[in-house]
Amino acid sequence: MPPLTNQISVFSTMTITPTAPQILQEFHSHSVLYRTLLVTIWELGEGIGPFFIAPLSERFGRLPVFHLGNLLALCCLIACALSVNIPMVIGFRFLTGCFLSTLTLGPAIVGDLFEMEQTGLTMALVMGLQMMADFISPVAGAYIARDLGWRWSIWLAAIVLGFFSLFLLAVLRETYAVVILKRKAERLQKESVDYKQYHSKHQARVGASTMFESALQPIGILVRSPIIMLTTGYMATKYALVSLILATLTPVMESTYPAVFSRGSVGLTFLSLAIGNTIALVFYSLTSDRYVIHQREKKGDAFKPESRLVHLFLAAIILPLGFLLYGWTLAYHIHYIVPLIGACVAGFSMTLSTLPIETYVVDVFKIKGASAIAAGVIFRSSCGAFLPLIGPPLYRSIGLGWGNTVLALIAAVFIPPLGLLVRYGDWFRSRERFGSSER
Repeated sequence: MPPLTNQISVFSTMTITPTAPQILQEFHSHSVLYRTLLVTIWELGEGIGPFFIAPLSERFGRLPVFHLGNLLALCCLIACALSVNIPMVIGFRFLTGCFLSTLTLGPAIVGDLFEMEQTGLTMALVMGLQMMADFISPVAGAYIARDLGWRWSIWLAAIVLGFFSLFLLAVLRETYAVVILKRKAERLQKESVDYKQYHSKHQARVGASTMFESALQPIGILVRSPIIMLTTGYMATKYALVSLILATLTPVMESTYPAVFSRGSVGLTFLSLAIGNTIALVFYSLTSDRYVIHQREKKGDAFKPESRLVHLFLAAIILPLGFLLYGWTLAYHIHYIVPLIGACVAGFSMTLSTLPIETYVVDVFKIKGASAIAAGVIFRSSCGAFLPLIGPPLYRSIGLGWGNTVLALIAAVFIPPLGLLVRYGDWFRSRERFGSSER
């Protein structure tokens, strides 16, 4: 079910991406700031949501938090479709991002259900299909907006989210071991005839913290864990850079190749990112778990979870190449298929780096996986919301070629420290306490 929920959540927020010019036109605005925020503001919401989604799920279970988040997000989508001005659209898109809990709970649910040797393929389905929806949803949104108007791209998302929310309400079950064991202990306590005391092995640790302390736990992990600080820093930067492509792809392709792309067909350019996403998804699915099993059989007790991060290091090397190809071929007006190949390479790298990070964090942090994932989502989404704002002025001042070269250099800065994490990750883990929690 996590792959399905991820696709639904992303579809609910990304169909509006190519319709920003149409929204500005209806409300008689030419603001570049509004055009960018219409695409990226939900990222800021996703950065704030984990402050309450992660601690609530670790105290009350994944299931009630998931369903409540779906209901609130659906209400925000309906309000967004009924908006009467641009600030209202932006505001309710922000709230939709706040309440969608899949980015935080999806990887954590995988960690609840699967052992380390199985999490690679499962995480590929969960996160890969979500990122595929990132790029496919704008295609649907572009054609719907062209024929029916931008509001119907949101109404369709609301209809899809509402239908599947009802379906998932009927079939989803609790997966969090802490809550399941707590309920079992309470049931045994009630059934006991000799007044024997039953306690979950995690009960004291969970019950000792207040909701306020739990809400601050993601930030505590982020600040005190060098592993999370590095992986989150890279994910935030990488995600923001690719979000910049997402936010500017429609106007850039329309202005560079006006004879090729119309209001509807320009949405097809997002398929380049989806193709890169799919290739990375298949590659990771076929190789990740096999490589981990091989390393475990080969090294025995010397096996390190950092074996997951080999794909991350490869992706970090590839990402700057994608930006260089995308930027310079646009600058010289080379055939439109070539910059789209560059975007495809960026999409490939984005997926190939996200999957091993999410899987590695879940493997290492175990029952605190939701808070560890939340720490990453908070930082990543904040950067994804605001960094794309520099795109239009950056491209205007130094051009598409040099602008994307700057982005490539920013991405390349992370290659050496990520290499050190792959090589010496066990040393980092030995100096922090968050990864020691048992399942």
